[in-house]
Amino acid sequence: MSTASPPPQDGVLKGYAWGFFAISIWVSWMVATRAGAKSSLDALDLTALRFASAGLILLPVALKHGLDPRRLGWGVWTALICGAGVVYSIVSAAGFAFAPISHGSVMLPGTMPMFVAILSVLILGERIVGPRRFGFVLIPTGVIVLVFAGAHHGTGGEWRGQLIFVAAALLWASYTIALRKSGLAPLAAAAIVCVWSAILFLPPYALYALATDGAGLAHASWGEIALQTLIQGVLSSVVALYAYNRAIAILGSSRGAAIGSLVPVLATLAAIPVLGEWPVGTDWLGLAAITVGVYLATGAPLPGRPSARA
Repeated sequence: MSTASPPPQDGVLKGYAWGFFAISIWVSWMVATRAGAKSSLDALDLTALRFASAGLILLPVALKHGLDPRRLGWGVWTALICGAGVVYSIVSAAGFAFAPISHGSVMLPGTMPMFVAILSVLILGERIVGPRRFGFVLIPTGVIVLVFAGAHHGTGGEWRGQLIFVAAALLWASYTIALRKSGLAPLAAAAIVCVWSAILFLPPYALYALATDGAGLAHASWGEIALQTLIQGVLSSVVALYAYNRAIAILGSSRGAAIGSLVPVLATLAAIPVLGEWPVGTDWLGLAAITVGVYLATGAPLPGRPSARA
């Protein structure tokens, strides 16, 4: 099997800069999505706001590059649209209706690198070597700890959100691999995902909204709608997706995906003052296990030894 060549040092720094920029936006997205799920807006409403705005902004880019799925192949096109588009948006938003930020922030970016690594080995021929192997053992260990915490200290429904988050992580991992295989430029990939998601989702959502007297949007304030549109559509679907695509293009699929190790800590800390969600002791243990696991899974440098390349 072949091994991916590491990018030059200056390229690595640029790749991590793009990745850190993306995760800072995703932290805001998680907090906003959890807040929306606790209000009158459900997963369908948030998805509509997300792709109505992002699809409109990126429509010129998508038209320039072409919208015909056959150019990418139906398999790659489906993985792109489902993995980072309408299916991922609905699934991930639904998870926050059942589980707190401390669980979603760990399970979404925490389990995703594990799935990316598995798919990278199976599809791209990458090898997992050195401390990275130990990292991929810690990730599911942390997930088990969180499931235990939710069962014994939560309100009783956290396991549903946890299961949904793992499914969402698998979707995003599929997108990551499909992006590498597609050869699309970062902005073009974001445009195709957002525009096709708008085309596929908004017409049935409009019928749903008519049948339910405007759905959750009819009961939300204009300020809430504007804030969710900005975070869900402009920042998360356009800016963050472009930044993430740039990171993947520079760092590679498994290494780029694993920079999400900072998301659990940042999102959990942000949820404390914004949403008043304090993790319990076992939550912190699971969070720590997955965060360390994801850091090792990146092949990040350890004291006294060079970083792993895979």
